[in-house]
Amino acid sequence: MPVEIRELIIKTEISSGGKNASGGIKPSEINALKKQLLEECRRIILEKTKKNSYKR
Repeated sequence: MPVEIRELIIKTEISSGGKNASGGIKPSEINALKKQLLEECRRIILEKTKKNSYKR
């Protein structure tokens, strides 16, 4: 009885170039991302509660 073995190996390497070599993200950029994330989460939560408010 023949047996078939299939295997797939994916190797990845992530390297960051000279774009942000001086130390990473600036604190002002981090704060802007935090605000954007919070606003989006609040919007999604409000939309969910409006849709599901009648299901109690």
